[in-house]
Amino acid sequence: MEIIGELESDVLEVLKSKGQATAADVMEVLQGRREIAYTTVSTTLDRLFKKRLVERKAMPGPGGTRYLFSLGKDEKLKRKIVESTLDRLTSAFGETAYSAIYKKLDSLPEDELDHLKKQVERARRKK
Repeated sequence: MEIIGELESDVLEVLKSKGQATAADVMEVLQGRREIAYTTVSTTLDRLFKKRLVERKAMPGPGGTRYLFSLGKDEKLKRKIVESTLDRLTSAFGETAYSAIYKKLDSLPEDELDHLKKQVERARRKK
């Protein structure tokens, strides 16, 4: 199972907020949080592309090919990664992990929380 690291998570967060971005765009956002090199961002985006967590579109130009990145659309893969991560956390930390998840859910905006509740209800009915 694929695992994502902290930097990969930060890069995905930038892509989620921007919709699509070049490596330079991502680096600019991340440099507001930490010192980071363009090659590090570019390598991380390539790794995420190979994991199928981001998509890229080639944009040929005078300096060579640049890529425009966006979040991948494979929801099944995303779900597997999240479930695997949650399994590891709950196995290691038990009640503390459940409490942290609950607290995070409690901080969601009302419309997101309502949407999530409906998803949970649908999943329970399917059982």
